[in-house]
Amino acid sequence: MKNIIKRITLGLFGVLQGVFGSWWLLCGIAGAFPGTAPGTKDYEEDMWFVPFGVGMILLWLAVMAVTVILNRKDWKSLLAFLIPWGVGTAGFIVFAAAFR
Repeated sequence: MKNIIKRITLGLFGVLQGVFGSWWLLCGIAGAFPGTAPGTKDYEEDMWFVPFGVGMILLWLAVMAVTVILNRKDWKSLLAFLIPWGVGTAGFIVFAAAFR
């Protein structure tokens, strides 16, 4: 019973991490790599967001790494996270493409 609850919780976390984590990562990438060139009017303002973007990317990476490391010995638990994470990421991509 304890393993079933753990896997259901990991599955729910995987879906949420797939959807909202992908959004978080995309916002972090947009902040870390602004599209403005040096010398333009908005360059200094956009460069102010670079540390926040890098922090968002590192936070996403830390959450994923900790989850994988904690579940690496039990492959069923790891799959209970990674499969819903892939489904959530695919859902985010479909959603983002639909409302582009």
